[in-house]
Amino acid sequence: MEISSRHIGRTPTIDEGTFPLTIRFDGASVEDFIAWYKSNRDWLDSNLLKSGAILVQGMDIDSVDKFEYITGSLGSKFRDYLDGSYPRRNLKGHVYISTEYDSSYNITMHNELSYSAKWPTRLIFGCVIPPGTGGETPLVDSRTIIDVMPAEILEEFERKQLRYIRNLHAGQGMGPSWKDTFGTDDKAVVEQHCRSIDIQYEWKKNDGLRLINLRPATRIHPVTGEKVWFNQADQYHPTHFPEEVYKTLMRMSAGVEEDLPLFVSFGDGSKIPESTIHEIIRVIDTVTVVRPWEKGDFVIVENMLVAHGRKAYTGDRKIVVSMVE
Repeated sequence: MEISSRHIGRTPTIDEGTFPLTIRFDGASVEDFIAWYKSNRDWLDSNLLKSGAILVQGMDIDSVDKFEYITGSLGSKFRDYLDGSYPRRNLKGHVYISTEYDSSYNITMHNELSYSAKWPTRLIFGCVIPPGTGGETPLVDSRTIIDVMPAEILEEFERKQLRYIRNLHAGQGMGPSWKDTFGTDDKAVVEQHCRSIDIQYEWKKNDGLRLINLRPATRIHPVTGEKVWFNQADQYHPTHFPEEVYKTLMRMSAGVEEDLPLFVSFGDGSKIPESTIHEIIRVIDTVTVVRPWEKGDFVIVENMLVAHGRKAYTGDRKIVVSMVE
């Protein structure tokens, strides 16, 4: 497919041999990129399905306003973060802070909202302020995970599926409340949402809410027909919590792991061994790509084809995200 460079003064440098595929502009404005994109939309969309992620560098994105403007050209319909696992603050319009999880901890690789029946098709991450140290957003091809995952783990996860549990408090407790998670204090609205996307729910004695999602561990991409590793088992497993946090949460949960803010088991309710989770993380790490953020970078991620995470960091960091339906 031919690439057009009309409407801009300089032709971007494109490296299709890297992951993510990288497009480098030399001092182009936001308007320059939008004009280039309109002329090359089919090329970019086609290559996004091949690579799974496209990194754009050399842009003058130094504010949330500019990121909102440029992402508005890349998608026509954006989704909010309703029903998310972690707090995510809205900054403006369809732009959110990427995460407010404790900066001293890593976030393991995952596909956004893979525990749900509905998830965004694309994520667009942008770097407004690069971190002092660390703070990368690692990426890994979910098709490659299928190729490298030990056959016995893949078979068991596909056969048993996964049972995700979230325990949301009513306003006092660790983690998000159900009111913040669903953006309402109306229980009827919450119940209707849960029914609409096949979430089992249970109101608890303390006015908290338990949510249970039974989901597959892999899925078939609707366009490419490829099998992808598409789950958040390691992120929901108790081993994901730092030891001191785990101990505190277990005291608050009266020693019952299923009462933790997040928990996962196999679909039949049987426990997923800690050793299995460690092996999954180890295997995924062997094929994960980690690259530092540069100011103005943005990366388009096909959410089913590529998983992402976050490295611990120090200093200021303002990585923002928009989610395309």
